[in-house]
This record gives sequence, structure tokens and C-alpha cells, in this order.
Amino acid sequence: MNNASDPMVGDITRDDAATIPSEPSGTGLRTRHMKPPLSLAQQRERLASHNISFDGYTDREVEGILARINYYRITGYALQYRVRPDRHWCEDGTQFADIMSIYQFDEELRFLLLRHLEPVEVKLRAVVSHVFTAAHCSESPHDQHTKAEFYYRKRDALAIIQAYSQEDERDQSTPWSHKHPRHRETAPLWVMVETMPFSRLVRYYQCLKRQDRQAVAKEFNTTADNLQNALLCIVRLRNKSAHGNRIYNTVNLRKARLVRSEMKRLVDAQSVFAYLILLGCYQPTLHQRRRFATDFWALLSRYAPHVVRPDLLGIPVSGGRHLLR
Repeated sequence: MNNASDPMVGDITRDDAATIPSEPSGTGLRTRHMKPPLSLAQQRERLASHNISFDGYTDREVEGILARINYYRITGYALQYRVRPDRHWCEDGTQFADIMSIYQFDEELRFLLLRHLEPVEVKLRAVVSHVFTAAHCSESPHDQHTKAEFYYRKRDALAIIQAYSQEDERDQSTPWSHKHPRHRETAPLWVMVETMPFSRLVRYYQCLKRQDRQAVAKEFNTTADNLQNALLCIVRLRNKSAHGNRIYNTVNLRKARLVRSEMKRLVDAQSVFAYLILLGCYQPTLHQRRRFATDFWALLSRYAPHVVRPDLLGIPVSGGRHLLR
């Protein structure tokens, strides 16, 4: 797999850095100058200077694309064509159309992931609320979720609870907005979990005591540690998808915990495919899991494998349909 771990692109090298060499100033210190901005025509010419062909495109069409999609973003999708990872020169025959096909695949993949991330997120909100309140909030005044003694990571938990009360504006169009006026400062946990950003909800799960995390994990048919790893990986997928960051041809820093021996043997735990397997495994129902797998393989099949390369997603050479199904 190419060394392309940057979440967005990876287009800064010695030959095309964002700054130009420094020069001495009057004080003896060296100052660095940013490179001047390029016009759309100059950006097109810069791509052409990297041995990228624009067959089938007019200059105006290429510049129209560059007006909508940042040059720096586009170059991240050309990484697989570079002759050397630290140089911009691309292989002979590199086509702008292929680069844009990879871009389109990655865009569609992000949309697909957001659609299938939601059921996992919704279930986690419900399960965390049910488990904690059943274990700790049955007695009056039912606000035990605001007390440090009910958490393993006490300071972090209270910071999360406090963050809720300090958020001044709430979206009144949400299904739970009718609860906000009554529960402004000390809302029930089942209200709080619905308004937390997903990444904060995962941090909240990490704050729970061991037995509570185990009870939550049981609802996902796994262990507390496996669920924690999966949630952190899923948060990464969600953030990259929501913010338009590149997913294709990237390497994740966190290793996914793949529980089956065959998966461990065939799949790189830091690959995109490993993260997709986790997302599939934690779908709430078998139907949703199968739908996610079907949607993913259908998307991949629409693109030529020499353009959108399965290996750059971490899919084994032998194929991975039996691992994500």
C-alpha cells in the first residue's frame, strides 16, 4: 500500500513545498516566504507538468473543476500514479479522468459510510442511556449521572456533563427539542446522549466503570475493550466522511481489532478495509449488515479495478467478500 496516511492529501514534497527557501533578513534571522497563489490556468499547467494528461477535457473544463475542487485535494488522488512517493512526476499514461474517477469513488464512499454509520450511532446512544440509568438512576433524585462517584474517569465524565449545560444554543428542530426547556442545566441522561456529538459520546462510554462498559458491550455481542476499539475506529471513519477527507489509499494510525483469525491473517489492521469490516460487524441487525456489505461491493464494482484499486483499500488479493458480507 502506498504511504498515504495523511487524511486529506499528501502533496507537499521537496519539489513542490508550500514555502520557498528562506533568505537572511536585516536582523540576521532567516525568513520563509509562502509560494504565490496560482491562477486556475497555472494550476492546470502545474498538473500537466506532473505528466498528467487531460484527454477528453478542454482547458476550460479542467479549470472549471479546479474552481470547484481544490488543486491540493485533487493531487491526493494521484498518489498511486507517482513514479516515486517523494516526487510529483507521474507514470506515463496517467489520465486526469482516472484521477477524477478515484475522487468520485471516494466521495460516494463517504456518503455511503455516513448512511451506514447512523444506525450504529443511534444504537449506542440508546444502549448507553438504558444501561447507565437502569444501574444507577432508579432512585430519587435520578441525577446520579451527574455525580463523579459513578464513573471510572471522574474528571472527564464531569467535563462532558458540564459541556452539555454550557451549550447555549440547541437545534429546536430535533426530535428531542421539546425536552430542552425543562431540562436546561441537569437533563436526564437519555436527553444528554441524544445531543452529544458522537465523538463525545464515545469518550463518555470510556468514562464508565468497567461493569457498565461491559453491559453496554454485551448489547453489541462483544467485550468492553473490543467495543471501545471499534468505536474509536468508527469515530475516525465518521469524522473523515463528515469533513470530506480522503479515505481511499490511506493508512490509519489506530489498529482495528479483528476478532476472527482469518481476518487477522488476511487484512492489515490499519487499512480502510479493516475499518469497514468493523463497521459492518457492529450494524444493529443482520439485515443492516448485509445491506452495508451489498452497498459497498456494488459501489466498488462500478469502477475499473486498475483505477480504483482494491489493494489500496486494504482488500486482500484473494478478495474480501467473505470477510465483509
